[in-house]
Amino acid sequence: MASKVAVAGSVNGKLLGFFAKLAGLQAKQKFAFVIVAGDLFADQDSTSEAEKYEVKKLMKGEIPVPVTTYFALGRRELPEGVITHLKEHDGELCPNLFALGRKGRVKTSEGFTIVAVGGAHSDGEVANHPYAAVYTNKDANSAKGYNDADILITSEWPSAVRYASAAGRDIKPATSADTIAELCTALKPRYHISTSDQYYEREPFFHASDPPRPITRFISLAEFGNMEKKKWMSAFSFEPSASPPTEMPEGTTASPFTQGKKRRLESQAESFNTHRFANGNGGDHQGGRGGKRMRRAPPKPTECYFCLSFNQDAAHMITAIGVQVYLTTSKGPLPLKDTYPELGFPGHVLIIPVDHAPTLSAFSDETRDGVTSEMIAMKDGLQKMVASKSRNADGHARLGAVTWEISKSSGVHLQWQFLPIAASMIQSGVIEAAFVAEAENSEYPTKFLSATAEIAEAEKYDYFKVMIWSEGLRKDILLPLDQSFRFDLQFGRRVMGKLLGLEPRTHWKDCPQSKAEEEADAEIMKEAFKEFGPSMAGAA
Repeated sequence: MASKVAVAGSVNGKLLGFFAKLAGLQAKQKFAFVIVAGDLFADQDSTSEAEKYEVKKLMKGEIPVPVTTYFALGRRELPEGVITHLKEHDGELCPNLFALGRKGRVKTSEGFTIVAVGGAHSDGEVANHPYAAVYTNKDANSAKGYNDADILITSEWPSAVRYASAAGRDIKPATSADTIAELCTALKPRYHISTSDQYYEREPFFHASDPPRPITRFISLAEFGNMEKKKWMSAFSFEPSASPPTEMPEGTTASPFTQGKKRRLESQAESFNTHRFANGNGGDHQGGRGGKRMRRAPPKPTECYFCLSFNQDAAHMITAIGVQVYLTTSKGPLPLKDTYPELGFPGHVLIIPVDHAPTLSAFSDETRDGVTSEMIAMKDGLQKMVASKSRNADGHARLGAVTWEISKSSGVHLQWQFLPIAASMIQSGVIEAAFVAEAENSEYPTKFLSATAEIAEAEKYDYFKVMIWSEGLRKDILLPLDQSFRFDLQFGRRVMGKLLGLEPRTHWKDCPQSKAEEEADAEIMKEAFKEFGPSMAGAA
């Protein structure tokens, strides 16, 4: 059963005003419980006599607390009398008011799990009592042992939380810590609450796991009674320990904590092209041989068109999201909508890793195999989809597919391009011959390889690879790339455009679609792919 919960920012000693306001809200809203996420009390160095009197009245139970309320530790020390009272009464300050402490976990009567880490961060291994307003890495790391949480309360923001977010870019960031980001990643809370001078709510973000993926909403609340009337309280209704939603909320991004702190890849250090190709892997400028290459600074994931956690402009084109890979219809697709009427959309799809890397070899040893396997699984699912949708009366698939990859250490973000093509062209050898001929006509000094051992060796370096498939036939060919020539990033599209009789559509910029057309194609693709996607792929 869903319960309504409220969280508030710092009260800063305005106890009478806060609890009176809360009483009025509680009479109408009927909260299950309330959490004060910031400082409940005023700064002890500047507390007025009136504020001290209010503290005493609160501890005596003379200020009514209208609903079960938990207060976290902010960044300032609690009054000495409050600390003494909490120690003597097992964290209860007065009826209905309980301290969450420096580090702790609470299970409410409704079944909600609250985890809190409060105080100012300290690098030292400081021996603290449970209500000291300081926490260490050891505290945060041990809190990971709680395993999960419905609500995570922290006095400091998780570092990188604003990475790849379009929300509140004019807001000054609050104090943050890496260890809090790691804690959020470990617990995967449904809500992560903190405080700051202004209200800030980030777009929801999902954590890497099998679908349905846990989704976290980060909210930072302003202080109660602030002059600018910034939002100081937030309320929401949800069920404790409910399963994650099967469909991601609009605007959801990948976790900023796994995206925002990727190590700089050695293979990316030399040169990048910061063009946001809708298809193509960046790298070299177009043009004939000769002349000097332009060298530009390596683009960050925030500058990359293909980084799922940043580029929300094309989020409507995303059709499936796996653990480490996602699918999107192509911007400026090569085929027309009626090229493959049995599919209902152009059929041009990109298979893209979530993490920012120019090549498969650039991924860490821990993730490379998983990314590769998932990209292959996505490709296999797409192949099954086009075959199933194109079967004739005899049960034979009219369509096969060609998938190509540009793998360059000077690239930007790896992707595979998938395109349906007549199975008869694949089985007759026309596809392979077209790629070989185009390379020769372009006077590329290297030749396509087809032997498995040769391909495996060449994949250690830069290459252009074509994966050709129809039912009963599969063949890979690979063109080694090196610094002796400039490889046209539209090479794959150019060859396929000639085969389809669509040469004027070689460049994606020459094939514009309205947003409504892009959305319609994505919806058709989602529906078509549902029964063929791998188990880790959920609808976007």
